[in-house]
This record gives sequence, structure tokens and C-alpha cells, in this order.
Amino acid sequence: MPTVIVVDGFAVRVNIVEDGEGPHVHIVKGGREYRVQLLPDDAKLMTMGGREKTTRAEARRAVEIVRENLAACWTEWKKWHM
Repeated sequence: MPTVIVVDGFAVRVNIVEDGEGPHVHIVKGGREYRVQLLPDDAKLMTMGGREKTTRAEARRAVEIVRENLAACWTEWKKWHM
């Protein structure tokens, strides 16, 4: 998965294979992963999981990072899916 941006240890990545789940990005930090849906003007948490325990605070930060970089996330997602 190509990395869009890395902020505070969170790597925002785009899956290059269409998985039928609509526009979203994967945010990875350590052994934790968050999937965030890309909306036209916002982002929303879809799932959280991974090898290590996830936290709501970290999930909120992951969504915040996507919101702060929404245009870049959309550009990279469209590069692979449109």
C-alpha cells in the first residue's frame, strides 16, 4: 500500500486493490490499524484493529489526521481507483 503521509507516527496508506468498500484509507501505527472512510468533505472511522490493543483516543487522532490531509488522501485514492 502506498503511503500518502506520515504524521506523529501514523502512516496513512491507500489500498491499491479495489475491495468493494468504497473510498477509504488505512492508518497504521505500530501494530494497530484504523480504516477511515473518505467522504466528499469529511472522514469517518470505519474499523479499528491490529495486533496491538487500539484506543479511542488514537482512533480520533487517526481520523483527525485524515481530515487535515483529506485532499491528499483523495488524490492518492483516485490515482489507484479511477
